[in-house]
Amino acid sequence: MENALATEVGEWLLSQAGGPGRAQSATTLMGMRWDVLPGVWQPNPGTRLFTSWLPLADGVRFLEVGCAAGVTCVMAARLGCARVVGLDIVPAAVENTRRNAARHGVAGRVEAFTSDLFAALDADDQFDLVCSNPPLVRAPGSRRYAAQIERSVFDPGYSLHRRFFHEVRPYLAEGGRIYLLTSETLGDPAGVRHMAAEAGFTGQVYRREAIRIPAVVMGSPPAAVAAADQHGIVHVDFTMLEFRRP
Repeated sequence: MENALATEVGEWLLSQAGGPGRAQSATTLMGMRWDVLPGVWQPNPGTRLFTSWLPLADGVRFLEVGCAAGVTCVMAARLGCARVVGLDIVPAAVENTRRNAARHGVAGRVEAFTSDLFAALDADDQFDLVCSNPPLVRAPGSRRYAAQIERSVFDPGYSLHRRFFHEVRPYLAEGGRIYLLTSETLGDPAGVRHMAAEAGFTGQVYRREAIRIPAVVMGSPPAAVAAADQHGIVHVDFTMLEFRRP
């Protein structure tokens, strides 16, 4: 069943992000400045939570699927991960990740490739930590993308999520962990865990936090107004799930 609130919030987020015609910009997140190229998803509070929650540490072999502007890859390199690889199906995001790696002095430690999920990896590549901040909204399977940036918000039929779990296994090292961001408000955590279980992974909630969005900021669409509290605030959670192989 379509989640009307998720669709409204997703469309609003897309309206804020702009498309390929948007000028290059910059934003500040986690106390650092980030370049954002046209057609690349703008780093936001969800990016901050996602990045800060990951157990990044010295020696970890790190893979991010959907690297966008490169915030998480850059932080992984700065925190000592032994290898850092970012993949994204949008070529502008790959270039953006490389630019921000250079901006923050870790260009030699961050690899970024244009890739449909894991397609660009070598067969023997393995990682201790695989993460993704995927499109949260489970759109109807019939939805078609009008622009590449929509891939950052909507996943028709959750087909991308299903493919992720069925294709990740060869690249996850023994004892490795997978971290995915989802949302009870905007996504389908139960569905994600079911898909993971079908592919042979066990999962649990790792972290969760909510942000506050005034319904009026989104233009007061019907589902947002209905979900708002007495102060007109919509509470949107971000939930990180952790998965392992039994």
